[in-house]
Amino acid sequence: MNEIILSNDKIKMGIVPELGASVSFLTYNQGGTDKNILRPLEKTAKGYDSNNASLFLMLPFCGRIRGGSFVYWGITRKMQKNQTGIADPIHGDGWKSVWTPIVQEKNRVVLQMSHNKDKGFPFSYEAEVDYTLHSNELSIKITVKNTNALPMPCGLGIHPFFVKTKDVTLTFDTQMVWTNEADPIFDKPYITPEAWDFSDGKPLKNAVFDTCFDGFKGKAKIIYPSTGLSIEMTADEQYGHVVLYSPRGKNFFCLEPTTNASNAFNLAASGVIGTGMKSIGPNQTMTGSVTLKIEG
Repeated sequence: MNEIILSNDKIKMGIVPELGASVSFLTYNQGGTDKNILRPLEKTAKGYDSNNASLFLMLPFCGRIRGGSFVYWGITRKMQKNQTGIADPIHGDGWKSVWTPIVQEKNRVVLQMSHNKDKGFPFSYEAEVDYTLHSNELSIKITVKNTNALPMPCGLGIHPFFVKTKDVTLTFDTQMVWTNEADPIFDKPYITPEAWDFSDGKPLKNAVFDTCFDGFKGKAKIIYPSTGLSIEMTADEQYGHVVLYSPRGKNFFCLEPTTNASNAFNLAASGVIGTGMKSIGPNQTMTGSVTLKIEG
């Protein structure tokens, strides 16, 4: 496994190009000790999988394509599932592709990939990710370029696996819930229930979530009272949605800024508004940036 290491006085991280340009670890130097901010990449009996990484990229869509097909410009496009144990195609091609480093410095790496419409997502595109460390900050900039002769639907996101402790507290604003995996329906959003309102800060504890929220303002804070560590997440205006994934009995949780709701392409095709689906024309690009600021 080829692992690219970035570091400065505060942060150290690894990136694996052949594993979807996924992050393999992210640590913060607190008092001379490197503390895990994200869960380290785990090796399974079948080897390494980006689903077990510290962070992977979601492009050119986030969440599921329900039923393995979607309608765009009146044409039904089909996709195969891409992750063992999940019935629908999920999170696009980027996390399952081999990327190529084009810039590599001590505190920065830029990687690119190219996708052909004949396999996976039924539109061709090029993508680039820029990981840069600035003192106690990690910035992640994703760009997708449409290389088709016609417009294509598009979405972006990052999928970080934060370390979960008994006292971790989350703060982020939302207005609506698009999808909670326990819900029987997935075709319209509803007002965020009070029990799921993290706007004033709330301990996560043992709560179970697999929920896509709308009305995300691009700001979130994660606080670990027992260690004194905190993480401030800042996402640009593209990211109007955020997914909270906290499975039962695991030592991680995910807080994922996304540009689109789950199953956005199908919802948009059926006339639902506000899904976050974007259309980009030939040779046009879509870009989104997220910054994680870590303090100890």
